[in-house]
Amino acid sequence: MKRYFGLFSCALLAACAGRGLHDTTPKLSSHTGKNVAAYAECVRGRWDGLGVKTEASIKDQEARLFARDDNGARELIELSADGSGAQVVMYETQDTDKKYDARYRDAAIACL
Repeated sequence: MKRYFGLFSCALLAACAGRGLHDTTPKLSSHTGKNVAAYAECVRGRWDGLGVKTEASIKDQEARLFARDDNGARELIELSADGSGAQVVMYETQDTDKKYDARYRDAAIACL
């Protein structure tokens, strides 16, 4: 029972964490030849490597990844299975008082 609650909590947290980011223009919209899980794990590993905790909800046909850092960056990637791979859409907001940090987008592109 605890395991299912933990999975549900993680999915709910990832869904709520990205709230409001859909109001922004996507920073990336592309297709990857990787399946949903493989692409999501690639991005999660790279974002975790940047020193931020990445929240993820990964299923067979769709996934959501969310990261937030202490500098005001909020990042959201949504994936959906699409033919031979997955459709990737990335939203982000960053603190306008700070220099734009392209590392999140660069990591998402590197995983394509």
